Amino acid sequence: MTEKKGMKCLSFQQPYAAMIAVGAKTVECRSRRIKTPVKDLVICASKTAKIFYPIPGLVYGYAIGMADITDCVPFTKKHLHDAVMSGMPESGCYAWILENPRMIRPQPVKASASFFYTDFTPEILEPTRAAYEKYLLPLARTGEADEVEDTLHMLFEKQKELWDAFA
Repeated sequence: MTEKKGMKCLSFQQPYAAMIAVGAKTVECRSRRIKTPVKDLVICASKTAKIFYPIPGLVYGYAIGMADITDCVPFTKKHLHDAVMSGMPESGCYAWILENPRMIRPQPVKASASFFYTDFTPEILEPTRAAYEKYLLPLARTGEADEVEDTLHMLFEKQKELWDAFA
């Protein structure tokens, strides 16, 4: 009998993990080609902030969402906006097309650099600011109230402006 591996997970740097969970980022740029589709991928926020300084209001070191990877194609300029990037990556990168984003009740994870598996069953949350404030915000990086408000405002009310803010 084959043993079940659990839920497939992948870590993303913040703010990208949160953007994927709320549907603001719909393309992920990676150097690796993968077989698709990948259903119900658990989106984990990396424990460390390597791209941006820790952002008040965002969670680090937890599984926070789910999405489906529906396609994997060579990355082109047409993917830049949906990937929340301002410049083309090195040649040979792939656009992972993300659909069906969902926030989940956060779960602590010990992530890996590539796909990994966890044994919890994600609890899907309503994709609302109220759900984020109730379940994720208590675990988030703290900061000045206006900094946290700016982060939540960008995630839930000004998603189109995220590209300009973080690209």
